[in-house]
Amino acid sequence: MPQHNKDQNKGKPLPMKKIVFTIAILFFILVVGFMIMPAYFDKNPFGKLFHNEPAPWALSQEEQKKMNLTDSQVKGRYHYLQYCASCHGPLGKGDGPSSVTLRKRPPDFFHPASKFINGFKEQSLLKTLNEGIPNSEMPSFLYLPPENKNQIVDFLIYMKKNQGYY
Repeated sequence: MPQHNKDQNKGKPLPMKKIVFTIAILFFILVVGFMIMPAYFDKNPFGKLFHNEPAPWALSQEEQKKMNLTDSQVKGRYHYLQYCASCHGPLGKGDGPSSVTLRKRPPDFFHPASKFINGFKEQSLLKTLNEGIPNSEMPSFLYLPPENKNQIVDFLIYMKKNQGYY
């Protein structure tokens, strides 16, 4: 049997903690790199972070001029898509992705037979946004700044008047 001699390993012992830590860091960088690189070339939502494309709901200057939207209505459209479209749908037809989970489908803003509990006038819409609708899934948006609610109402009234664009 060979005898182990203290002089046999003349170098210092390998720093195992440093080696393991370095391998772990390299592995992490490799994994993150493989996650990010496909997204850079892909059109998935994560990949869109790397490209300067407008948001899907953004209107070009031409579209905005064609639709004759005021600044308040453009901002209202943005807030509508952010807070309302999940239930009411992007075009106000009551077909948002969350509408299938509701007990009662939200009204189609354009259908003549649609009934609005508080009405479709400016003050009525503001009341609905502030208080919600009791015994329904329509929540209160009292937490929104008044300016945002007024912009949403401006956009809703615009949508109702200009149904041909939608």
